Amino acid sequence: MLNKLTLRNVRRSAKDYLIYLVTMTIISSLMFALHSMMFSEDMKAIYNEMGVFIALVSMSSFFIMIIVIWLVHYMVNFMLEKRSREFGTYLLLGMKKRQVAKIFRRENIILGLLAVSLGLIPGFVFQKVFINIFYAIMDEEYRISADFNIWGILLTVGVLVVAYLLALLRIKHRFKKMHIRDLIYMDKRNEEIINENKTWKAILVFIAVAYIVFFHILVFNSHITIGNVWGYTAGLIAAVYMLYAGLSSFFAGYIKRQSNGMYKGANLFVFRQLSSKIKTMRFTMGTLTVLFTAALLGWTVVMMFGGYQTEIGTQMPFDVMVFSEQEDETFDEQITIIKENAALEDYYVYNIYENGTDAVNEYLYEQVDGTSRNDVVIDGKLGVSTYFGYDTYIGESDYNRIREILGYKTVSIESGCYILHGKERIAEELNRIKDKVEVKTGKQVLVCQAVNREPLEQDGMNGADYLIVVPDEALAELNPYYSLLAAQLDGKAPDDLFSKLSANHSYYNEEHFEDLYHMDRGIGSNQILSWSEDIMIADAFKKEISFVIVAICFIMAYLGIVFLCAALTILAVQQLSDAAKYRFRYKILKQLGMSNKEVQKVVLKQLAVYYLCPFVISIVLSMFIGMLASERFVYYTGVTAGDFQFYFLAVLVYAIVYAVYFIVSYVGFIRNLER
Repeated sequence: MLNKLTLRNVRRSAKDYLIYLVTMTIISSLMFALHSMMFSEDMKAIYNEMGVFIALVSMSSFFIMIIVIWLVHYMVNFMLEKRSREFGTYLLLGMKKRQVAKIFRRENIILGLLAVSLGLIPGFVFQKVFINIFYAIMDEEYRISADFNIWGILLTVGVLVVAYLLALLRIKHRFKKMHIRDLIYMDKRNEEIINENKTWKAILVFIAVAYIVFFHILVFNSHITIGNVWGYTAGLIAAVYMLYAGLSSFFAGYIKRQSNGMYKGANLFVFRQLSSKIKTMRFTMGTLTVLFTAALLGWTVVMMFGGYQTEIGTQMPFDVMVFSEQEDETFDEQITIIKENAALEDYYVYNIYENGTDAVNEYLYEQVDGTSRNDVVIDGKLGVSTYFGYDTYIGESDYNRIREILGYKTVSIESGCYILHGKERIAEELNRIKDKVEVKTGKQVLVCQAVNREPLEQDGMNGADYLIVVPDEALAELNPYYSLLAAQLDGKAPDDLFSKLSANHSYYNEEHFEDLYHMDRGIGSNQILSWSEDIMIADAFKKEISFVIVAICFIMAYLGIVFLCAALTILAVQQLSDAAKYRFRYKILKQLGMSNKEVQKVVLKQLAVYYLCPFVISIVLSMFIGMLASERFVYYTGVTAGDFQFYFLAVLVYAIVYAVYFIVSYVGFIRNLER
């Protein structure tokens, strides 16, 4: 009998809380997909070092487990409150408390197992889609295979079982302390009227807003550091809860002041409903807003790195580049190794020059954000800084030769002129150099003829951020600075090419390691992702960095989806379950003369205000941080995008998912009212 009752209740709960079941299914499927990828042989085939991905998935699973525990715990208590009369009736009919608690626990466990079961097939599909994305981004061919590993299922089930057990842990103890009367009247407790003056709580709204503004000012002035970020962030979270603690009193005061428009239409009804809801759900609403904000900022990161991923290749236009501090290096051994291991299409050996001056460097140190000097000498060697110790020059014929390798048009420099070639991300600073800095070769002052900005690998190879291109005859006044080998391959570079080249290079040879870098070598002003190697293999680097970027994007998107769906589920379930309670109130509105269409408009307004409250607050909380992060990311990486584009894209995705849950809630609410 108890089993039949349990199954009947499960069917009813699955129908009444369908959004909750769907959300848990989505979480289960995504969790299974990522857990399966940890053990996937297909993933290991394209990337042997899976430690980074496994660490990221493990860390995200920990946070997801906390969210699932919170979501299940909230939903269990919510369902207990809504079904309290039913459980009280069971006790009146002679059931024992432990039997009722057992039925309730079984129902939730079955719902959890149902969600996991429903999530396995879409999870397997997601796994294949995600792996295919990894292969596509890393330019590898992917053939769909079974690649099924039981450990992915076991890990997913294990995480969810732990989450459900911890969430259900208090149910038995809670039932022991409750009496029949408590259960019968539990769903009425929020309707009790407590006459007490709490208008002072409205002040909390202004205190919270003041701190939020203060926090954004700190961010804008770069006063947030690694040492104090956690303290200020904790204060921001506390301000969110403080805001909701005061909003109910704030709305109540607004209503009492009989403000203009309060008695138009059903505004009074809507504001009363909102004030009451915030009062009973202020802690929950605060938590939801924090989750929304975290999801929005997480998706901003996804958009930023996704945009960077599409432009990695532009920063490494040459298939192979080798750096040597020796100005007369011929690179004969490296060229031989490349020819033996790959199809060498074209190559060129050339010098970068200097004339003992650093006027351009000094100007860029002052004008470009994120630049830093490293004048400290350690063991007789200079450290790595943003720019080389001297301004970097290249001859016209060498410049045109490497442009030819890359398929760019050749250029011609007029007598007494020079061309400045630099990165697109500092175009404004480069354009001002011709008016601010004198460029000399010997005693002759050159005039800037043009500023070119095609990708030329300027992160420590062809200069750092820039090169000064001068006529070949001017090279007689300059000194060779260092040597470079630039090569293009016909096809992909083999995976072991880097190790073979490094075995014959002094930088990677321990016997000569102490003699390296007597020059002050620059690496450019890129801040988010930068590198400094003497050997750069484009294919190997792209594969390495692409895997890490895509892994980060997957994890951040995964966390964002789970955070958002969990929070929206609670908003939706609250409204759909309260429709039965509101049915009587809306019936009165009809009796007062409202038509069905007008009642539906009131419902739309009520749900819109209720949903917009955490939506707008989360955007306010994240807007300044997200826009600043987006603008700085574009500046420091040189990604071709608008300054605030990534944040606005994240808001768009956020708004679309939000709108879907809102529409489902509205349709379900209307149906429950008309039932």
